[in-house]
Amino acid sequence: MATMDIARLQEIVDNAATNEQLLNQIRKNVTKVNSLLEELNEMLQPGYTPTPKERKPRAEGARKPGRPRKTETAE
Repeated sequence: MATMDIARLQEIVDNAATNEQLLNQIRKNVTKVNSLLEELNEMLQPGYTPTPKERKPRAEGARKPGRPRKTETAE
């Protein structure tokens, strides 16, 4: 009977660890949702003006990303 109790206690401990991980993940997601809702409320204010995104200049000699040009052949 003692082995049955130990097995049950081990199961409870394993479930508690899994539930703790799930709760931590839920807490992280809730904080993300709260921050996004705060941003949304700020954007919905009547006097809101969006701020332009600051872009970093390219390094000297850096080429633009993209597809290379096709070389035309005279055939």
